[in-house]
Amino acid sequence: MDALGRLQPPLATGERVTLRLADPTTDLIGFVVSVEPLRVEDRHGRVHELAGRSVLAARRVGVSLGRDPASTPRDLLDDLARRAGLAGEPRVRRISDLLDGRTPPAAVFNERGTWTDGIHRARVEGEWLSTDVTDPELLAALAWWATRQNARSVQVRG
Repeated sequence: MDALGRLQPPLATGERVTLRLADPTTDLIGFVVSVEPLRVEDRHGRVHELAGRSVLAARRVGVSLGRDPASTPRDLLDDLARRAGLAGEPRVRRISDLLDGRTPPAAVFNERGTWTDGIHRARVEGEWLSTDVTDPELLAALAWWATRQNARSVQVRG
């Protein structure tokens, strides 16, 4: 039995994992997009098909913490917001705090980089998600979306 078979409960779509792979030996961190066959999406949006590869070690990992968002210079936050088309005072937070205790969704929005529903908007740039969404459920969905692009902090404006 390989390392995946020892995970309890079994691996689920949407979870973030770190895997040690054989042939060749390498590490992979990402979100499970499919269990059968095993496919993992890395932070660059590349999906790795792992069928037939031996998994030497597997571990679930939480959302990355990143830097303390409260110590981010205001001019950086303003630049990020301007490029996202947002105005207003920023409220900043770690995405890991926002998502703490929530079950990862099996799927997130398909877009990469920017998202809009025609009313609200969001943009991922570097470690930041900038948005004007205040609805808690939609904000959580956007946070999950942003974590798959390596975002670690969120600023909400508007």
